[in-house]
Amino acid sequence: MRVYLLSTAVAPLGSGLGGGVEHMVVTAAHQIHEAGHIVRVVAPAGSKADLPDLLVLPGRLAPTAVTCDYDDSRLPVEVDSFLVAALWWLAEQARPNDAILNFSYDWLPLFASRFFPCPLGTLISMSSLNRALDMEIRRIVARAPERLAFLSIAQTASFGVNGTARLIPPGLDLASYRYNAAPSQDYCWLGRIAPEKGLEDVFIFASRMEATVTVFGVMQDRAYWNGLAQRYSDVPVRYGGFLDMPARAEAVRECRALLMTPKWLEAFGIVGIEALACGTPVIAYRRGGISDYVRDGETGWLVEPDDLDGLCAAAKRIDRIDRASCRALVENRYTLTHYGAALADWLENLAAATGSMGAMT
Repeated sequence: MRVYLLSTAVAPLGSGLGGGVEHMVVTAAHQIHEAGHIVRVVAPAGSKADLPDLLVLPGRLAPTAVTCDYDDSRLPVEVDSFLVAALWWLAEQARPNDAILNFSYDWLPLFASRFFPCPLGTLISMSSLNRALDMEIRRIVARAPERLAFLSIAQTASFGVNGTARLIPPGLDLASYRYNAAPSQDYCWLGRIAPEKGLEDVFIFASRMEATVTVFGVMQDRAYWNGLAQRYSDVPVRYGGFLDMPARAEAVRECRALLMTPKWLEAFGIVGIEALACGTPVIAYRRGGISDYVRDGETGWLVEPDDLDGLCAAAKRIDRIDRASCRALVENRYTLTHYGAALADWLENLAAATGSMGAMT
């Protein structure tokens, strides 16, 4: 089978601005290729990744859905956008025996999926953010559920989707994440530096706990970071840069715990399993897919959203967590083998449903 992967339309691969989706696209390409399929990844210009076959197309990048108002039903189709160029190219190239897996969280490929000659499935990478997308997702779930896959239980619930939805969480190459049983006393935070990630709570945590926190991630909103750094100039929070692998894992494995402080409903939060793979437990707000892998007292502590007192209290009992249990959870649920098997099963179901998909209205 020839399988086309449509990457996120908000940023080039390798930029870090696409968040965990970048990791999911690249690892999916390798897993599907190793399963014997012909794979081609279609991504925005400027993309850089070690892939079997990468096609970059020009065009305007899409705005992230995080910045859109939920009730804004205006969904402009920009004719010079990357997403339009990619869908045109795929429509011309795809044949009935092919398959397309879309990783772009956008209304257009969801809507267009009914018009392609081959099955077009979408891995939904965010939680509910826009009414129009929610309506399209629920429509597809009702009529052709094999076209959609999700990342976590909480994410599916945000769309009002029942428990029968297909879940395909990301997987990690465990060889790249060295386990560490004896970390330092410092904490870390990992992700895109943007307001929805809640970094202000990290500064307050560091101040109250008198603990050093190193922030790793792409500097998406420098004004946001600079404002926090100026407001909390005497707080022991430092920026450790945007690290590629394996440097990222080497830094995280040395930390006592990873803090996750989202102000939005995280669909999954791949940085959490990256930390657990190193044996580093997670202290997180109970928001979204994080609760799929942070288990109280076993792999970290879940705190009620925005509860700074709870965040600090959890840090005081972080030594109760067995770091070996953190690693074991990833070994049992979130490896490349698990991810590849889930993708293979999805592709099989998409192919089996091809005959009925063309008749969908």
